Amino acid sequence: MSEIIKQFYIDNNTPKILLDQKMKQFGKYPDIAAEFENWIKNNSYKVDETVVVEGYTAKTLSEKSEYLNGEGAFMMLIELRENPDKALSQISEGFKYK
Repeated sequence: MSEIIKQFYIDNNTPKILLDQKMKQFGKYPDIAAEFENWIKNNSYKVDETVVVEGYTAKTLSEKSEYLNGEGAFMMLIELRENPDKALSQISEGFKYK
């Protein structure tokens, strides 16, 4: 378990049940977790040797929507891995909520 990611969520007052869910998701994808840790430490996205899922990086996702700045971009990378059709649909629709 990443203490850096855990502390990020604690510092942002994330409820324990949600924190546990997010930690479980990052636990399944250590490459995305490592890149998220880097973002937490440096407050910037990696440019070289980044995780690419369905053609997207955390940085390119963050440029698509204000909702995907920081943590949201990394959660969307996880969504792209787990549910690519759903995630790609959300991206193509501009993250519109019904």
